[in-house]
Amino acid sequence: MRCASDEFELRDREGRTGRGFTNLKRILGRPADFAFVVEQLARTVPAGHAVAACDEGAWALTGAIALKLGTPAVLVRRAPKTYFVSYGDDPAIGDGRLAGERLPPGTPLHLIDDLVFSGQTLRSAREALKQVGLDGRTASAILWTYGADAAKEELATAGITAITCLIHQNLLPG
Repeated sequence: MRCASDEFELRDREGRTGRGFTNLKRILGRPADFAFVVEQLARTVPAGHAVAACDEGAWALTGAIALKLGTPAVLVRRAPKTYFVSYGDDPAIGDGRLAGERLPPGTPLHLIDDLVFSGQTLRSAREALKQVGLDGRTASAILWTYGADAAKEELATAGITAITCLIHQNLLPG
């Protein structure tokens, strides 16, 4: 789990200084680390579930997990795309935030994110997916941050019943 570092100090979103995680996308340049993270996250996906990336930051991770599990993936954008918009190659149900092969409504879906900070990305992705009949209630991420602790109730209210993370920030050095 080399996403954690105690070699240097970083500032978080509130400007607090501390040791902690680096940009989690750096694992893409470390094939062994990336394979390890994909393997571990794939183990958290319930059997028979497709996967959905919560935003562009999780697309590569979700694609690798989908390939490993042999399951379909849906990709969610933060901001809607306004050109060549179609979900599942059907312009009638085009949603500018969704990309990928259209899944039948009701398909069991598991959300994937790189880290959980405020929970907003999970809630937003879940809402976009519900518009096309997909209702992901479970999720996985590499890192659960201290900020996510404050969002537990909101995530539950949004209908997310379980989130599995490989690392809890409080367990990191520093």
